[in-house]
Amino acid sequence: MVQSFVVANPSPTPLTPIVDALFEAISTDTGGQSSFLRDPHPYLRRFIDASSYFSSSIVHAGVVGPLAGPRALQMQIRKYSTWTPSAPPRTPSNPSLLAVSQRSASQQPSSAVTVPSAATLSLTDEMQRIAMDRQRRKDHIQWARIHAAALELGMLSMGRVGEANNSGYAYAMGRAFSEMMARDAVWESDEVEWVAGICVLRAVIRTAMRGDRRQRDEYDELLRTYEGRWKEIKDEARQAVVTEILLSAKEDLARLDESLS
Repeated sequence: MVQSFVVANPSPTPLTPIVDALFEAISTDTGGQSSFLRDPHPYLRRFIDASSYFSSSIVHAGVVGPLAGPRALQMQIRKYSTWTPSAPPRTPSNPSLLAVSQRSASQQPSSAVTVPSAATLSLTDEMQRIAMDRQRRKDHIQWARIHAAALELGMLSMGRVGEANNSGYAYAMGRAFSEMMARDAVWESDEVEWVAGICVLRAVIRTAMRGDRRQRDEYDELLRTYEGRWKEIKDEARQAVVTEILLSAKEDLARLDESLS
């Protein structure tokens, strides 16, 4: 099926719609279960399994065959890892014109055709903007959860040059972007970035090599910073997500401590 789609839709990055469909499958609420309670790991494992059957005719961003799938996922994860605030709501450039328009509308006979006022349109636009912004925030956190799961499954180091000859290099390169994202997100101004950042940080801790005290101390400091941000989160649902992740990440960090003792 994937091969037929790629043949029918030639592109330098033909698997992008496939990864987007994977995201929708993880995010779609089925059976009343919240998408944030759905573990993305099984979905990504199935994606890896499906990718293993890709033939050499499937090429994504220069990567051929079975490794094209992980490559496509890596690119989408990087694309959606940066939060872009939505544009602020537009206000009427001339409030007096809006007032005149509203008075004129109120003086129309009842039989006249009703035309939505500028105020009504503005309210509708604002409601749509709020709904879209809320969905964008959910999607940003969902991509962070997928990012974290992909890191834990080793998908971010798949298909890198020299992997077969230097597994240590592949390991480091696969984690480099995730570590940078986790370090930076906690210092951003929007709480949605803090939630995304702690999701990835937990995966970074879980996949850390044992025995590195300097690294362990850095993660401990980062967790403390995220804990400070947790107190500033206003959205109760996001705060609940961060509470669970913080507790879990501390347990994972304690396992690193055991390897140092």
